[in-house]
Amino acid sequence: MGKEELKQEIITTVKREYKNQMVNMFEGNVSAKWGESIFITPSQVSKEIITADMLIEMDLQGNIIHQPDGFRPSSETKMHLEVYRLRPDVKAVVHNHSLYATAYAVNNMPLESDALTEMNITFGSVPVVPYGTPGTDRIYEKFPEYIMNRYAVLLANHGVLTFGRTLELAYSYAEAVEKIAQTLYVAGRLGPAANIPAEEAEALRQYGASKREAQIRRYTQE
Repeated sequence: MGKEELKQEIITTVKREYKNQMVNMFEGNVSAKWGESIFITPSQVSKEIITADMLIEMDLQGNIIHQPDGFRPSSETKMHLEVYRLRPDVKAVVHNHSLYATAYAVNNMPLESDALTEMNITFGSVPVVPYGTPGTDRIYEKFPEYIMNRYAVLLANHGVLTFGRTLELAYSYAEAVEKIAQTLYVAGRLGPAANIPAEEAEALRQYGASKREAQIRRYTQE
């Protein structure tokens, strides 16, 4: 994929999130890696009018390579860069405030269940990273304890963070996390969930974990 195509894919992702009510006009941010640099969405720009030529390019240390006049990087840029630093296999990061998943984050409740087979394979669980002030180093200081074998976490009292080897995957994980949160919430209103056997749930989690580890190793070596 060429550089301009990647930039356009970032814009497409942002607009998909807005259309699907995963962010409001000014919430959330998206980035993608291009060689030894990243492109990231600007701060305080409406998702309805954002275009590819508004994106900021910077190196992996956060030094600006290109910044269009009148635009500044997302306030969560350091959080994105920390994901790329810790996870060399990751090529894209998506941060949003989708309703149900963010409600779990606000309540400091991880997404976990012995009733959802696909969730246990794909995620195992989606933990809550302890609270850190948005836009500061504190929001990601606990990342080494939470993101090394995962594709998604909740940020306490804040929102959702997903990441993957492509932008399409990172967005898909965000969509999946929101659907899981909706399902768990509705199921909880209906009554106690009909869990699958505990040993089967654990087997699914172990299978998913080993699969993620293999993928991370493979794409880290590329």
